[in-house]
Formats: sequence, C-alpha cells, structure tokens
Amino acid sequence: MLLFLACVTPDPEPASDPVDVDPFIATGGPGFRVGSSTPAATVPFGMVKVGPDTRDNSGALSAYHCSGYYYEDNTIVGFSHLHMHGTGVPGYGQLLVMPVEQLPNGTIAPDDYATTFSHAHEAAGPGWYTVTLDNGIEAELSATRHAAHHRYTWPQSGGALILDLAWNLFGSPVAGELHMDPESGAVWGYTWMAGPFVGNGFPLYFYGVVDGGFSRFGSWADSEPVEGQTDASGVAVGGWIAPKDTEAELRMAISMVSWEKAKENLEVELPVQSWEQTVDEAEGAWAPMLSRVRTWGATEEQGKIFSTALYHVLQMPTEFGDADGEYRGFDGQVHPAWDFIYHSDMSLWDTYRTAHPYYNLVYPEKGRDFAVSLLKMSEQGGAFPRWPVAHTEGGSMLGAPADIVLADTWVKGIRGWGMEEAWPRLVDQARGVGSYPYNARPDPSLIQTYGYYPYELVGTSVSWLQELDWADASLANLATSLGEEEEAAFFYNRSLSYKNLYDPEVGFFHARSMDGSFKDNFSEFSWLDEYSEGNAWQYLWLAPQDPVGLAELMGGEEIAKERLEFFMQGLVDEGILAFPQTYYWHGNEPDIHAPFLFALWGDADSSLRWSRWIEENLYHAAPDGLAGNDDGGTMSAWYLFSTMGLYPIAGSDLYVVTAPLFEKVEFDLGGGVFTVARVGEGTHIVAQRLDGVLLDKPLLRHSQLRPGGILEVELR
Repeated sequence: MLLFLACVTPDPEPASDPVDVDPFIATGGPGFRVGSSTPAATVPFGMVKVGPDTRDNSGALSAYHCSGYYYEDNTIVGFSHLHMHGTGVPGYGQLLVMPVEQLPNGTIAPDDYATTFSHAHEAAGPGWYTVTLDNGIEAELSATRHAAHHRYTWPQSGGALILDLAWNLFGSPVAGELHMDPESGAVWGYTWMAGPFVGNGFPLYFYGVVDGGFSRFGSWADSEPVEGQTDASGVAVGGWIAPKDTEAELRMAISMVSWEKAKENLEVELPVQSWEQTVDEAEGAWAPMLSRVRTWGATEEQGKIFSTALYHVLQMPTEFGDADGEYRGFDGQVHPAWDFIYHSDMSLWDTYRTAHPYYNLVYPEKGRDFAVSLLKMSEQGGAFPRWPVAHTEGGSMLGAPADIVLADTWVKGIRGWGMEEAWPRLVDQARGVGSYPYNARPDPSLIQTYGYYPYELVGTSVSWLQELDWADASLANLATSLGEEEEAAFFYNRSLSYKNLYDPEVGFFHARSMDGSFKDNFSEFSWLDEYSEGNAWQYLWLAPQDPVGLAELMGGEEIAKERLEFFMQGLVDEGILAFPQTYYWHGNEPDIHAPFLFALWGDADSSLRWSRWIEENLYHAAPDGLAGNDDGGTMSAWYLFSTMGLYPIAGSDLYVVTAPLFEKVEFDLGGGVFTVARVGEGTHIVAQRLDGVLLDKPLLRHSQLRPGGILEVELR
C-alpha cells in the first residue's frame, strides 16, 4: 500500500486549478443542444445572479434565452438580478438595470436602451462579470448571496441608469412600485411578475443605494417618464437616475419578504466598499466550495470542463431565505429558519438523477438544507413538490422526484432534517391518501386494479409508471433503513409494475389499454403520447433500480447488453444532432444512466468505454460545450461522477464503479479525504480495489466511502 501511495501521489498539489472556471461554457449551442447557462455574477447557491439579458438582431426572445443570455447574440438589453441555470423554460429576469448614454426623452422601452456588444470586450469568472458595450460604457458586476454590486463607467458625462421593473424573461408584469431618495442615493420598491412557470407569480422586493447620490432622476408608471418624480406605482413601472460623475456604483439587495428585509440584506452583506473588495469576497466564497474535489493528470481542457462543471452544480437550488434566515413559504407566509438555509428552484425531475446525489456525496450540509426545504414546502404548501420555483410549485414534468431525493439523502447518512415528519407525508402522498394541491400522483389505485396506468386514463402513461417505479424503489430503500418492513415490501413490489408495460411483441415498454391490450400504431422512434420527452428506445432503459428484472424482460443479460450496445452505437452512427437524437440522447434525462447498465450486467468495460466516449465528444470547454440544457446542474454532475469513476443509482446507497478519467481524484469526505486512483491506461478494467481489497463486482455502497479510503482501478 505504501508503494501504491508513492506511485499515485507524486505531486502534493493538484495538476488542475480548482478555480479554473469558464462561465461562458454552456451559454450557447444550436437547437436542442443549447446549454441555457448564464455568465451572471453570483456566489454558491446565491439568490442574486446578476448578469446580462441578451437578444438577437431581430429582438426576439426564444428558448435560447431561458437564462436570459445566449452566446450568439450581439445585443444586451440590460442586467437583471434573478436568473435560473440551465433550465429548458425561461424564467425570472426581474429588476433590470441598464446604463445609457443620454438622459431619457419620452417613453422608455427595451428597444430604447438595448445596446450592442462584442465578446472581445467581455469577461467573467466566479463571482464577477464585466463588459464594455459598443457605445463605450463599461459595466462591472459582482455579487453576494442577496446583493449585487454594480459599477458603471461612462466615456463622457450625461449618461443615466435605467431601472425597468416590468422587464422579465417569460411572463407579464402584474404590479410594481418604485421610490427614490436622491439625497441618500437610495432606491427601493418591488416588482411582481406572473407567467406560465410561476402561476400568479411573486413580488421581488429590492433596496439599493447609488453611492454618492444622484443629480437628476425620473420615473414612470404605465405612461411616459416624469422628470423629478421620485415615486411611481402601477403595472409597467420604472425609473432613471443620472449619476453625479462619469462613474457610478450601485449596491442593490433583494428579498422575497419585504424591502425592509432587502435593506437589511444590503447592510449585512454589502456595506460601502470597493467593487474589487466585493469581487475578492465573492471569489473567497467560491474557492473552498470548488476546492472540495481535486484532480491530478487532467489536460488543460479537461481541468476547465471539470472545474466549470463544479461551478455549474453550485448554481442551483437557489437560496431564498434572507440574510437572517427568514423566508416566504409555499403558504405565502414568512417563516424563520434557525438551523438551515431555505432553498427553492429545484429542477427535481432532472436533478434527482445526478445533482442531488452529488450534493449528498460532496456537499452533505447542502443536501440537508435541501431536504429541510422540501419538508417545509410539504408542510406549508400541502405536498412535496416536483419543480419548486420561488415560493410556488412550477408543475413541470412528471413523477415523484422529491421522494427519490429524500430517500437518497437519508440512506447516505444525512440526518437532522425531520424524517419523523417527512416519512408519513411521503407514504400518504405515494399511496394517494388525502388530497393534494399540486404534484399528486395519478390515482395509485389504478396500479392495484390494472397493474399499470391505462393510457385512456393517464397521459404519458409509460413515463409516469416508470418514473414512479423508481420513486417507489427509493421509498422501499428508505423504509428498509427506517425498519418499516411492511412499507418496504409494499413499495418494492409496486416498483416492479413497470414490467407490466413491456410488450414482448415489439420488445419495448408500450402503453396498454384498460382491457389489457397494447396500444395500436406503435413506433420505436416517434415521440408518442405515451412517453414524455423521448421515444421507446430512450425509455427502454428506465429501470435502473431493477437491472436484473429489466434484463430478464429482454431475454437475459446477454441480449440486453446487445440491445444496449446497438442503442449506444446508434448515437455514433447518427451523429451529434441539434435536435433530439433517435437513440442515446445525452441532452435529456431519461436515458443518461444507460451507459452504466453494462456494469450492472457484468460488463464494466463497456460502461467505461461509452462513458469515455460521452466525456470526450459531448463535453467541451466552449459555449456549445454541453449536449443540452444543464437542467440545474444535472449534465454537469453527470460529468463529475463519470470522470471520478463513480456513478450513483439515485434513491439508493449504491454507486457503479468504472474508472476515473484522471490519474487521481480526491474529494473531502467526513473530515478527511477519499481518493480514486487510476493505474495504467486503456478501457479494459483489470481490477478494482477498495483499500487494497479486490471488489467482486463493480459496485460500492456509500458507507464504504470512508475518510482516508482509496479506490484503485487498474486499466490496460
């Protein structure tokens, strides 16, 4: 063992810089390969993500602007404070600030203040963003958890700052209110936006200070601006401020509770200080989080991709409590949070697969925060959510992903978040006991009656059943851990219901009628109404909780592996497309675990071979560097796990073991360090050893990952 340690740790310092982050990775991409990331300035899980909202030459917003920014655009509309990361639906974009050359004259709309820019004069890093617009105005942004530090420099006097409270990325303004005090430089108020993703929406409160005050000002509400007017309220509300000099610094804080709370957030987090000091503090917040995982032997591009993937995983869920912990819950009321930080913006249908297992492994304190937050949502809103956004349920996608996240958190040993309250709520919601204002499963009694969801009664019936079976298997794991043997047996047995939709005539999971017959007009390649965001090939593999049973349906493991090889090779033969792939589609979630099924069927070499192909061909250090939306860090977490040589079976305590891409990876664990080391090159796994003991199968339990432990993978 000493000889081994000498071999794999020749350098006491990692070869890749943990903060070598490129925030422009995944901000572009054609068609369905758009990454939907933003270079906005933020800190880990920060509520404020202050950055540019852009548009193309035609001025049209599209699915390319889910985060507000698209790399191929040449025009910045302004810099707003609230963004999501990697989602497939646009959202937020509230509280827009934009510097302009001249004082406004007449009506003020985005077409009046949008300005062209060039990437040659743009830069970003963890906690900061800068750009010099084509009109010569320089914009510099940094952030704390709840506040943004703006610095604008005009090439000549006479400019102004626009505050547009009606701007948003996808919705309609409902109301707004703006107040200004030119003597103190204070601006405060709220903006309320509603839309398809957030329903009736929410008020976003703000309080900011233009250091040094401002000389001239004006505001508007559903009409032309009035110079000298300090207060405005209405639907389309905004204002403008003329700074006293050619440089202006604006410190702006936000809150979901009140503008008084926003003011407190500003006082606590961003007192009067230099912009450079705010950047230093933001970078100081990022450094320890990005440094929890270290790699040796990465190329420059691999290191940048890995570090940026870590950076992206830490963008969401979003912290929605104030600096003192208070937050607005799903009941619309304000609640304290004494021993946790409340978060929302959880793209759970995506993130349960990779991102939440990654938090539970590397950032367990955040895993606890997320678990408590989900519990509070269930208590205050009436149900566990599927896609919580701000303080409401977004209602997007399907399944019961919160069940999987909470089970994953518990079985991996994270405690102290209220399982005593959560368990009966999880059981009732899973059994359909009671009524739920959101995220109710399709009537569970249908499964008891038919053994599946009949397509006449449940839309996207195949996807619903498969997703819920994964959730039920997770609840069975949780019940076993809790000693609830009767519930464990119930959920385990129900988790096998997916088998009832396997049609041996076509060799795929396929919708069935109430009379037991399979639906007519089946196509293995089409997006039929029985699947959600995918086809029969992509949903063929959605049973990782039961790999043995899945293989048996296909005629045994050898046949299953042959079909999986055909499926993966189909991606290579088809080429990487800007629209949905026919076979393996890494840009969407239902099949992203498929390469690791090989290992569960006794062929870890094929898992390694195909995961390497994906790492090398579908991840790049470029704006089009992802195969699709990052979906709250899901695609980034896939890369982190895969290149570390461990891949989670979400909702369980199991990891599939392959081999690390790097010579060595180590991550902080339980007050110590766990190491994964690669010996040799190639894609044939000769041996996998944990602390010198040969593994008899390519699986590890979470409890086997101990401080000081070493997983050695020998290749040739």
